[in-house]
Amino acid sequence: MYALINANIFDGIHEELIRNAAIIIDGNRIKEILPECSRNPEDMELIDLGGRYVSPGFIDCHLHFMLDEVPDKERLLNYQSAGGVLFDNADSYVAFRSVEFAKKTLEAGFTTVIDGGGINYIDVALRDAIRLGYVEGPDYFICGKQITAWPSHFRGLSEVVSGPDEVRKMVRKQIYYSTDQIKLEMSAPIRSVGRRLEKSELTLDEIRAATDEAHSLGMLVQAHARGAKPVKDCLQGDVDLICHGTGMDDEAIQMMLDKGAYLLPTLGSPDPEPSQKLVDAKSARVVELLKATGRLQWESVKKAYQAGVKIAFSTDSGGVGNEHGKNAVEMLRMQKLGMSAIDILRSATSEAAKAMNLAGDRGVIETGMLADIAVMEENPLKKLETVCDVKMVIRNGNTVKKQF
Repeated sequence: MYALINANIFDGIHEELIRNAAIIIDGNRIKEILPECSRNPEDMELIDLGGRYVSPGFIDCHLHFMLDEVPDKERLLNYQSAGGVLFDNADSYVAFRSVEFAKKTLEAGFTTVIDGGGINYIDVALRDAIRLGYVEGPDYFICGKQITAWPSHFRGLSEVVSGPDEVRKMVRKQIYYSTDQIKLEMSAPIRSVGRRLEKSELTLDEIRAATDEAHSLGMLVQAHARGAKPVKDCLQGDVDLICHGTGMDDEAIQMMLDKGAYLLPTLGSPDPEPSQKLVDAKSARVVELLKATGRLQWESVKKAYQAGVKIAFSTDSGGVGNEHGKNAVEMLRMQKLGMSAIDILRSATSEAAKAMNLAGDRGVIETGMLADIAVMEENPLKKLETVCDVKMVIRNGNTVKKQF
């Protein structure tokens, strides 16, 4: 048992901070919070935060630890030839690389993440390795392989189906691999040949087969959806989480509100102002396509936010140049879009926990909750940029980073 003292706490919900507090941690849980603490807790180790600011550990509701879409070109030869032919060790390389990505993400203050699609079930192995303590990473929840109507996205990321029975069978396969959620790919990737935003990959009967099978086990279903029709088809088919939400019209937004569905906005996927690294790595045609899609996505998310659609923080890290360990940059994009600091921070803590059905033990700082904590130098409600420089991270009561 130990205590964090001289802490100013954002509890994940309230705009008013808990000032000069002590947080007593017993095992992996918060045992007690002492506001305006005038005495030091006795008979335990004390960690003086010196007035620093505490938040619940951040939650990223959509990333890909198996992916590194725009890597350092010098690393490519570790798993493929100069001509692009994959070596036999490709999956092993992806697995070792994902361990480093998990560690970077945890040290950035993200104590819980949800992976929107792994490579050849490497995510299953990584999740179990983290839970058993072999490698260091956040609490890791996975979707396994995306269920899709045609081969798309990245190697090893999807399983192709046709018809409701095949969809149901593929959901059962993901359940066999003990995945935590089911992921549907409802729209072709941005860079696909023949891409059409108005086309839904799966039919309504196929969507309903997936949600019926998943919901029978209490599993959430999320969908990669870029286009008004794919979003509306997903909602009509009882999908729980809409990822990206590019091109939503007023009817789609109203359906989001009526269903109470969460949007996973991923404003960096794609960003209408891509990084120079991404520009250098892609053809001019693809860069222009990313920019145009980014502008459309930002407009859609802005309209959804203003209408009151529920938003859960998501980055798509690993894809389209979004680097692992820099997940918090998404919060600055959300601010640029017009979201308030309190709504952004809630989206990455209490609202994210609700969206992922994890609100029973994380996302807020209060007695009985998991001791998942991010410590910053400044008040993130006043200076949001401080989330990009987390000084201390506690996951399940264990200190994994301390830089003061």
